[in-house]
Amino acid sequence: MTEQAVRLEAVGYNPEWAAFVARAEMVDGQERLVYPVFFRAPLTAEFARVMRGLVERARYLHRSGRSDLRLRRAAGHPMPTLAA
Repeated sequence: MTEQAVRLEAVGYNPEWAAFVARAEMVDGQERLVYPVFFRAPLTAEFARVMRGLVERARYLHRSGRSDLRLRRAAGHPMPTLAA
């Protein structure tokens, strides 16, 4: 089993859920899938723990196939960036 690369995007905090939220892009060979993920923790939680929690959640959703929502990105197309 190969290890998938995970890149977190748009990390934020949802006070209503008391959770950190993000988009997690999974790179698995040529396939690129993006999952919405969350990790319940107080706003004062340690940064490294929050990042680990978000990445673990993304890997779980990818492995289990239990995500109701995911985005498939076309290979070879970079993610658009906003100009300042």
